[in-house]
Amino acid sequence: MSFVGKILVVVQLVLSVLFMALAGAVFSVHTNWKAKYVTQEAVLKGAQKSVTDMQSEMDSVKQTSQRAVDDSKAQVGTLSEQVLNQSTELAALKKKNNEDQQELQTQAALAEVKAKEAGYRNTESEEQRATNRSLQSALDELAAKLRQNEDEKFGLQVEYENLKDRYNDGLEDLTYLRKIVKRADLETDPKQALKLAEPPPPVDGLVKTVAKDRTNRPKFVEITVGSDDGLLKGHVMDVLRSGVGGKEAQYLGKVRIIRIEPDSAVCEVVESAKNGIIEEGDNVTTKL
Repeated sequence: MSFVGKILVVVQLVLSVLFMALAGAVFSVHTNWKAKYVTQEAVLKGAQKSVTDMQSEMDSVKQTSQRAVDDSKAQVGTLSEQVLNQSTELAALKKKNNEDQQELQTQAALAEVKAKEAGYRNTESEEQRATNRSLQSALDELAAKLRQNEDEKFGLQVEYENLKDRYNDGLEDLTYLRKIVKRADLETDPKQALKLAEPPPPVDGLVKTVAKDRTNRPKFVEITVGSDDGLLKGHVMDVLRSGVGGKEAQYLGKVRIIRIEPDSAVCEVVESAKNGIIEEGDNVTTKL
């Protein structure tokens, strides 16, 4: 036998031993697994029963829990509705609280304003009382002055009555004197009378017309000069004839103005010459 054959024999023997050991090990392991299987099967059955019991208990608990959940949901719904109502009430209370706060602030502000106003009014009343005292003092002084003025007024009234009587007497005298002046055909205006006291301005004019009386003597004449020439009612002028046109030059008398216009006047003959009669065209003058 060759060496290789020997080695193969040895290897075959070793492998046979190994296979035998392996078969023994497999048998031993198979036996162990079977016992374990039986044991585990008994355990599994016990576990399945426990699971079944637990499933039953779980179903009971689930039903109980579901009923509890349903009850809880119902309670939650009721509580939710209560919470909603309470939230609504809370919002209303918050709004009312805000309104009350605003009202409180407003009332506080009003109270502060009224307190300040009361202070101002108190100050004003104090000032008014001081002013009233001053006014009362001034009123007392005015009353005293008023009594004094009443006394003076009474005295002045008496003096006025006396002056009034004197004025009435003077007015009667003036009326009487005016009648006399008017009868004498004199100027009653004091200003005009003062002007008449002065000499008339130097003026020359002509006789326009002549009015005669029943004796056929000149009584009134109209002349060509008037107030524009500075003449006044009451001025006296001389009448003369210049001798122009073949007439004899001569002095004819005096005339006094009784009515005057801007460029003419009516005069009354107050003095006539013995040998002359005033005619139209004769001269009047204030220069003599």
